[in-house]
Amino acid sequence: MSVRRASTGLQRVVPAAPLAGRDPSPAERELAALDWQGEVRLDADRAAGLSAALWQQHVRTGLLERALALGADHRAGPHLARPEVARRLLAHIDALAEAGLTPAELAACAGEADLEHPGAPWALALLFGCLAAAGVEDAFEAWLASLDGAAFVTYAGVLEIADAIATQPSADLRERARRWATRLDQPVLAAISLEAAPPGELPAEALAALARVRSPLVQAAVERHVARAPPDAARPAPGRASWADVEGPAFAYEVARARMLQRDLEPLDRVRRMDPRALAALGPYALDVLALAGDAGDRELARDLAAGIPSTPGSLDAMGRIGLPSLFPRLLAELGSDELDEEAHGALVTALGDRAAAPSAAAWEAAIAALPASAEPARLRGGERHSPRSVLAEMRRPDLSAGAVSARADELLVRAGRPAQVAWDAFGATLEGALSDLARLAR
Repeated sequence: MSVRRASTGLQRVVPAAPLAGRDPSPAERELAALDWQGEVRLDADRAAGLSAALWQQHVRTGLLERALALGADHRAGPHLARPEVARRLLAHIDALAEAGLTPAELAACAGEADLEHPGAPWALALLFGCLAAAGVEDAFEAWLASLDGAAFVTYAGVLEIADAIATQPSADLRERARRWATRLDQPVLAAISLEAAPPGELPAEALAALARVRSPLVQAAVERHVARAPPDAARPAPGRASWADVEGPAFAYEVARARMLQRDLEPLDRVRRMDPRALAALGPYALDVLALAGDAGDRELARDLAAGIPSTPGSLDAMGRIGLPSLFPRLLAELGSDELDEEAHGALVTALGDRAAAPSAAAWEAAIAALPASAEPARLRGGERHSPRSVLAEMRRPDLSAGAVSARADELLVRAGRPAQVAWDAFGATLEGALSDLARLAR
């Protein structure tokens, strides 16, 4: 498996000096003094013209907005489109340098960004690493230190920033991030540092200190780090907090997922027993636990769990990955929703394959009715019985993002019972190589 390393395609860029402002010319001053021009009243500021500095600021603002949109495409769009997305993002980074982007301006943009918007934290961290200007590392650290851990509803923002730190070209920024692991009073910095650290790099004492921090971000980071570390690497002492005690369903699931990747299937067992404490901790992510390691015997459990969970893009995706026929009526019902019909269609494609070209309840009902009769219910993936082979085949769908492929890979890794290092966020690269590596692991 490949290890995380800086991208060879990204380079640091030196921002150009800002354009100088100028005083209006005599002709412009005369024009500004006019109250009327024909039947049109002129605004004095507009008549004087837009200053060079203000025009350049508007250019930078537009480029930053498009860079964040491209970050979303790279993270959440089809992974097969990454080479083109990366090419366009590199062009925007060069253009931002030519337009004179400053660390202060980038920090101001970061301060207003939505941390839960896919791709935004990743693109911002990447831009900080690409900007070769005095004080950029300080501005980056100050931005992260200003973030409240409670602002992170899921772990995605931490993962995006850590991935960008590993990808961006500044060795100084990576070295600074490495030292944040000791900042126990700054959970956001500590979690990002631990997530970015190579597996097994931290000494046992440092990892034990982090395991005692009662922050959902740090608890998830510790468990994820341990899960991807080699068997002989340092690990926290036994007795660390239960995953069911971690605050926030998304973080409780991250810890439960990490332990299941270490062959600890206690989360699955507790979900199957309908343990109230476990179900309260996981919330909608109880479905993700079933998608990760469930089997055909969970058909009634999956139906009962889904009945108490609101329909969201995430819960519908999990239903599709579970792939049990007991969930098909719920997905069919959501095809009639104006907001979630595409997500329900995608979930049915995950379970049954490309049997309907559009989100049509009638087309999917006919496709389900045409399925061959089976004496025993089974999990389905891409229209076949759930198995490593069918999971790998469905993972090659051209519309899947890196995150969607990674979620499916977890099923293979839990089944294989061993960790693997996969470069999910290789800049500008598709996941074809990673899929080949996973295919060898699943054999």
